[in-house]
Amino acid sequence: MLKEGATLPGSRPPVPARRPRSVLDRLQPSACRGDRLSPTNRQARRFDGVYLVTSPQRPVSRMVATVAAALEGGVSFVQLRDKGSYSAEERTEAGGGLRELCRRYDVPFLVNDDPQFARRVAADGVHVGRDDPSPRVARAVLGPQAIIGATVYGKPSEEHAASSAGADYLAVGPFFPSPTKPDEPVLPMHVLDAVVHRSRLPVFAIGGVTPENAGVLARHRVAGVAVVSAIMDAPDPRRAAEAIRRAFAEGRGS
Repeated sequence: MLKEGATLPGSRPPVPARRPRSVLDRLQPSACRGDRLSPTNRQARRFDGVYLVTSPQRPVSRMVATVAAALEGGVSFVQLRDKGSYSAEERTEAGGGLRELCRRYDVPFLVNDDPQFARRVAADGVHVGRDDPSPRVARAVLGPQAIIGATVYGKPSEEHAASSAGADYLAVGPFFPSPTKPDEPVLPMHVLDAVVHRSRLPVFAIGGVTPENAGVLARHRVAGVAVVSAIMDAPDPRRAAEAIRRAFAEGRGS
């Protein structure tokens, strides 16, 4: 079972909203290389908090600005999710823009679905689902330093397969209606409890996460929450990220 306070897997106490690192920090080699996360650093990194998953916005610069505001609000991870809305040029622009932005905030940048694209844009890792390449394939493409996440759907066999294939964390949901996937059936909370209980990996709850329910999910001992619409579509993404981060921290502490 995932224990709070551990490293990988593990959690960390709430932290203030981030500011970009100093110019000197940004000039260090580790901030400029695609392999900036060594195997040791990857294993030591905390996997918790608010995990931002993007939705397409045009122009791409608008999406990058939304993510920048969310980083100011303290999100812990950023994932570029594009299901074909962007052209190849826009997708590459988005990948490069988010990579540089996340490095300024020392936040991992992942790509959804596509290990080869993650490699091309020098992302820190990839998140894969049921119909995507396996974590093992992703690891072979991206190397031992990469962060690999996997979506599971409440079946022990899926969790075991993801863990055995080298995933670093799991995501499961939705537990609330999701604007991103409105046709996806909502899972009962006992499914979340079972996944957290069984998994030796950090578990993120996904789907329909808002400031109003992030604390509820925290009380089910998840490592973090993955958020799309409640931040990406918010009038003020920074405040939205702060509100979800605060609600999650309060729920974890209760």
